[in-house]
Amino acid sequence: MPNNSENIDSKASATNKIHNTEKSELSNREGSIITTNNEKTSSMPNMTNLPVLAKDNYYLSRLERELARMAVSKNKKSSQESEQNNNAGDALTKKRAQYDKIKTRSQQAVQARIDSIPSDLPAKLNLDLPVSQRAEDLVQAIIDHQVIIVAGETGSGKTTQLPKLAMLAGRGITGQIGHTQPRRLAARSVANRIAEELGEPLGNTVSFKIRFNEQGSAQSVVKLMTDGILLAELGHDRFLSKYDTIIIDEAHERSLNIDFIMGYLKKMLPKRPDLKVIITSATLDTKRFSEYFSRYDAKLKRQVPAPIFNVEGRSFPVEVRYRPLTDEPVTSSDDDSYDDFEDNLPRAVVAAVDECFSDAQNKGHADQADILIFAATEAEIRELQEVLVRHGPKHTEVLPLFARQTYEEQQRIFQPSGRGRRIVIATNVAETALTVPGIRYVIDLGFARISRYSYRSRVQRLPIEAISQAAANQRKGRCGRVAPGVCIRLYSEEDFSGRPEFTEPEILRTNLASVILQMANLRLGSVDDFEFIEPPDSRLVTDGHKLLDELGAITVKNDSAPANQSTKPKSKKGLDHLRLTRIGQQMARMPIDPRLARMLVAGSDFDCIREMLIVVAALAVQDPRERPANKRTQADQKHAVFRQDDSDFLFYLSLWKALFEKDEDGNKLSGNQRKQFAKKNYLSFPRVREWHQTHRQLVQMVTELKLTDVNDASAADKASTQDASIDTVTSDPTAIEDEALRAVKYANLHRALLTGLLSIIAHKTDNRGEYLAARQQKAKIFPASTVFKQTPPWVMAFEMVETSQVFMRTVAKIEPEWIISAAGNLLKYHYFEPHWSKKTGRVKAYAQISLFGLIIIGKQLTNYEQVNLSESREIFIRDGLVTGNLGRQAPFLQHNMDKIADIERIEDKLRRRDLLVDEETLYQFYDKKIPAHIASRKAFEDWRAEVEKTDTKHLFFTDDDVLNSQAPTTGDFPEVWKLGDLKLPLRYVFDPASDDDGVTIRVPLAALPQLDAIELLWGVPGWRFELVLQLLKSLPKDIRRQIVPIPDTADSLFDELQPAGGQGLLKQLCQALNRRGIMSVTPENFNPATIDRYLQPQICVVDDKNRIIEKGRDLQTLQIRHASETSQAVTEQQGVHTDFPEHFAFSKNHHSAGVVMKQFSALVADEAGEAVSIHQYTDVNAALQAHRIGVLTLIKGRLGAKKKQLTSQIDKIFKLAFAPLGDMEKLKTIIIDAALDAALEEHYVLFDHSTDLPESADSIAVGLSEELPFTQEEYQQTLEVVTSNFLLTGQSVIKTLKNVYTRWQRIRQGLLMLDREIFGESIEDIEDQLEDLHLADFVYRMDYSHWQQYPRYLEALEIRLERLEHNLDADLDGVYALDLHMERLAGRADKEAISEYRWMVEEYRIQLFAQPMKTRMAVSPKRLSKVWDKLS
Repeated sequence: MPNNSENIDSKASATNKIHNTEKSELSNREGSIITTNNEKTSSMPNMTNLPVLAKDNYYLSRLERELARMAVSKNKKSSQESEQNNNAGDALTKKRAQYDKIKTRSQQAVQARIDSIPSDLPAKLNLDLPVSQRAEDLVQAIIDHQVIIVAGETGSGKTTQLPKLAMLAGRGITGQIGHTQPRRLAARSVANRIAEELGEPLGNTVSFKIRFNEQGSAQSVVKLMTDGILLAELGHDRFLSKYDTIIIDEAHERSLNIDFIMGYLKKMLPKRPDLKVIITSATLDTKRFSEYFSRYDAKLKRQVPAPIFNVEGRSFPVEVRYRPLTDEPVTSSDDDSYDDFEDNLPRAVVAAVDECFSDAQNKGHADQADILIFAATEAEIRELQEVLVRHGPKHTEVLPLFARQTYEEQQRIFQPSGRGRRIVIATNVAETALTVPGIRYVIDLGFARISRYSYRSRVQRLPIEAISQAAANQRKGRCGRVAPGVCIRLYSEEDFSGRPEFTEPEILRTNLASVILQMANLRLGSVDDFEFIEPPDSRLVTDGHKLLDELGAITVKNDSAPANQSTKPKSKKGLDHLRLTRIGQQMARMPIDPRLARMLVAGSDFDCIREMLIVVAALAVQDPRERPANKRTQADQKHAVFRQDDSDFLFYLSLWKALFEKDEDGNKLSGNQRKQFAKKNYLSFPRVREWHQTHRQLVQMVTELKLTDVNDASAADKASTQDASIDTVTSDPTAIEDEALRAVKYANLHRALLTGLLSIIAHKTDNRGEYLAARQQKAKIFPASTVFKQTPPWVMAFEMVETSQVFMRTVAKIEPEWIISAAGNLLKYHYFEPHWSKKTGRVKAYAQISLFGLIIIGKQLTNYEQVNLSESREIFIRDGLVTGNLGRQAPFLQHNMDKIADIERIEDKLRRRDLLVDEETLYQFYDKKIPAHIASRKAFEDWRAEVEKTDTKHLFFTDDDVLNSQAPTTGDFPEVWKLGDLKLPLRYVFDPASDDDGVTIRVPLAALPQLDAIELLWGVPGWRFELVLQLLKSLPKDIRRQIVPIPDTADSLFDELQPAGGQGLLKQLCQALNRRGIMSVTPENFNPATIDRYLQPQICVVDDKNRIIEKGRDLQTLQIRHASETSQAVTEQQGVHTDFPEHFAFSKNHHSAGVVMKQFSALVADEAGEAVSIHQYTDVNAALQAHRIGVLTLIKGRLGAKKKQLTSQIDKIFKLAFAPLGDMEKLKTIIIDAALDAALEEHYVLFDHSTDLPESADSIAVGLSEELPFTQEEYQQTLEVVTSNFLLTGQSVIKTLKNVYTRWQRIRQGLLMLDREIFGESIEDIEDQLEDLHLADFVYRMDYSHWQQYPRYLEALEIRLERLEHNLDADLDGVYALDLHMERLAGRADKEAISEYRWMVEEYRIQLFAQPMKTRMAVSPKRLSKVWDKLS
């Protein structure tokens, strides 16, 4: 702090005068201090010579400088400016009056402080203490030096006597003497001790301030406090102007707070030359402190270290005894041998206690044998207390000592009752500063719980580690203060020698976020530049910075460089480039863990500050729950009452409600009731009280920071204080019954908590009970957690602690959406698969969102335009405009896509890809015309609407834009395939790798039978020359030799080929070659299967809704495969007829699947065979066959008595022969139907119906159409012819059928006479043949021409049976020869498609088994195979 030299000199002079008497008397006693001084008041200087308060010094110095400048300015004014001089004089007078007022008030305050110092202060010194014996040196050093180091052993009295010596040195009059202690317990006990020695009540000259308590005022001279309190005061008093002296006690402990305070003091001391600093330490590494606070001496021209004063301890010799529990040294609780140590510990402690009491008995001071035992943890203290109460010496008081005890419990330690021996079991809190009275023996277990932070895993570990040599010696010194003592170490001397000399400073093993936050708040610059006594690990600094960044407390400063400055920015380090955010500024004013501070800020934002205060207060203190070893089940049952589903944090709200709020009846627990409640529910009452005190302090803090609305809170509760109002306004999810509202409140509370716990979130893995946390850390939920058995997908935890394994403690279920909302800029986005979305009109991409390496959302669709505008624009143009997938039918786009499609069709027809420009050229067209910011459909449409106001064809393609060269004509590539009236659309594809390569004919299923394979072979005119060329190349080699060169031959005969000639391409090629003298060529010599696939048209069969059924290039195969569907009637007209209908029309055009095709009508008989109805077919053959039966049905109804005349000719032999197959009525029906069939077949009237048939009609269809009537007149002619010949033809039919059935009976009898053991294979073959002949109804199954041959087939069978007994081998040879053919016919003998083959097999049987008979045609195995190959 800047200072005025005159003030400094006057202050020093005043100080010397004040203490002149004390100094003279001190010097008159040869190093001893006289205890009388009654002349102090008379030696006080006048008020005008008094210094001012430190806090006023800077402001008064500034006023002095202003007064001096104003006086000089006034003197320079000329006499002509009298009016201005008068005004300046008035201002000078006012300023001087202000200065005098402040200075007088400040000096009066100083006088009051001088008066408050005890007049007999030298007499208050404890001359028995070593530090008092060096009082003169120390007082003079305080006067002469700004910083001194006082090193003293345990018992030297430095803690209690140095504040008195500072007062003797004139300190404490311009400000307080701030005296820090590392622990609250020590601050309070030291304040009590000093006040007691001064003979004053605590709160007058000596005050103290700790976290939850304060006694005294700003007028006190000495203020005891924890180093954390002093650190918190820096936030609002950067120059520590309330103090003129700072005593840092127990500096050797090197806590994080101590290191930072010393670093801050070193930086501040040049600005506050009036501030004195006294560093006290045990006799440990004092040289480091001395050199750290060195100052530059201008005379010596070098750095001069701060003076060190070593004060011998007032201690007695201590005997050290080693009683190791294990053979090998144990370094920490992670060692395997630590289990052995724990197992042996109770027995060893009891033995050590017995040894101590025996030693005291032997030395004759059995009544003075108090023991101090150093344990590692509070749990260990309780266990040892139980062991010693049960197994230790009788009539001995066993007391615990740890930092979280209440004041009353601690006083039992420091104010012994004197009722007998005591054993005090303490943590390392009793190592320094605290003096437990009457201790003669120390039992040192050698361990302490040390907090260690891992910057890699972000886990705060609390391992139990072996203490350092320095800490062990501090423990040893506790028993040598009143008399010679004994220290029993439960480890070996070798173990002690191998331990580190000093305890590692906290700054090297903890998270530095709070330090960095305070440094940023105090604007102390970079952490790297801050002069810590021992610089922290840069990785810990980086980790602290990351935590603050995670909490949103810091941000990068916005550097404003000139626009034309092109130089690269300098690299930045530390905190120079950072600034506190609004959240960070609020957090910096909270003296709590940064994460907890962040939660409180968020609690205000999420309207749950009341609940957040309760939860944060609970998290800031130790868990109040207790689980005694022998009552864990009962404790768990009691605690379960307060548990809430899904969250451990809600436990604290439920418990708080029971402890501190009114119940349903309006009653609230009193203090005693609360204590009983805590005991009953296994809660630590001291921790409950600490929780309440912390809450009260937090309430006051957030009220000062205005994080809660005081007016709203007061109105809600009508309370008089802000504390009360916050306590009663509720957003507590545990108190809400409505599920929806409860879910909202739960979300608000936990989203606020999540802001401070973003690095401790985890996601469930596939392994049982395992979670993957941030930075790929694997952890498990602590078994005591509420959500341990629920295993929700996402959780957050307050802490992640590594013990036997990594556990998450205080866990709650969360939603990933909350993480996304809270993490903000911390999230890492990995974008993949950017694509154009026609539906939304934007470029979308999938984002993988992660936080600290943990994937929060694996795949989320997002707007890519906001991520990468330039890439999105390119995708928009390429995939939205170039491909035509804009999603809007804009005129320009329709025009452009039509033009591209036209050129692509030309390319497909010509089978070339060099006409249309590439996509890059099309992209460049749009890229040049569309502005750079356009990347979505909406933006594009808005821009296009403006542009097209002046140029409607701004975006239209021209031929030059899309064509590389002039496009040739494509007249030889029709768009439809014409088949008579049938017009089928064609589609061209040029893609040799595709199955659709070439031309595809789209054919409705119903029109499939109307296609002609012969005509289809002509192909597309534009490819016909290539087709002819390849067909010629497929000829056998001996023929090819005669037509070389083949291209010339193809060229010469190509013009002779005429598709309209009615002949197929192969036949015309043969004729053309014949004319050139090549007579041996036939259509069978060509091999169409070898030509390129694209030259064979592909048939695409579609249903009536234009959906693809099947594709193929083999028309015959497709027709056979779908014959069962195409042969069925597609429609049926209403109405039944017994006579030929007048309106019957055999063929008509019909639209189906966008194609015009023919449909064919037929008169179809009903099931009774008495009437007909009109059905429509697309297969002409199926229609004609059905129509024939329908016509015969109508004629049958007109026969009348002729039917009876015919059937009366059936004799008894015929009847008996048919009897196995049916009765007489069935036989009569068969004869009548067969006679009609034969009469129509033999005596039909010839009609010309060629115009009603499709061009692709085969000979069978032509033959049927010639004999069937299509009109009523034709029907009458047919009726007359058939009825007139019915009886004559019927007699012939009866003769034929009688012949068939009588032969069949003889064959049956012959088969029965054969021995199946011998003739089994032959018998089976004959039975198979008879089965395929369907003798029961063959006249219905077979054509008239075929069943007329049945007598021949049966005659051949009779001949075979006659020869069988004497010709078995030859018969079997025939059977074997038929095996292949019978396999082919199995289950298919009556199929029309293989009818030719089937009857050739019957003729082949005659040739094999009845050679004297003649076959109707030439037949052989080779001919049969050839026919089969043709048909299949």
